[in-house]
Amino acid sequence: QAPFGFLTWCATPSACRQPLVSFVYERGWRQNFAGAGFPGAEKEFEMAMQYLAPAQGGVLVDASCGTGLFTRLFARSRKFAGVVALDFSESMLQQAQQFFAQDPALKTA
Repeated sequence: QAPFGFLTWCATPSACRQPLVSFVYERGWRQNFAGAGFPGAEKEFEMAMQYLAPAQGGVLVDASCGTGLFTRLFARSRKFAGVVALDFSESMLQQAQQFFAQDPALKTA
C-alpha cells in the first residue's frame, strides 16, 4: 500500500489529465492528505506565506497548481502583484479557472 493512497492513482501524466481527477481533487481527495501527515490547507498556506514573504509584492508562479487551491489563496491574500497558475494538466487548469470564476473574492471589475 502506497503511503498516499489515491496519490498513486495520479502517478502518471495521463491519469492526472483526466477530468474526473480534476473534479474530485478539492472535493474529497485533498481532504485525505491529513492522513498522510499534511497539516491541512490553512496551515500549509500559512507556512507557504512565511516562506514566500521575501517575494511579496512580486509576481508569484504557482507551478503544479492543480485545481488552484493555493493559487486562489495567494490571490486572495493580495500580497502579490500577480499570481499565475501553471499546471501540466489542462483539465486541472480548467477546473482552476472554474473555481476562480466562482470565487466572489477574486472578481475583478
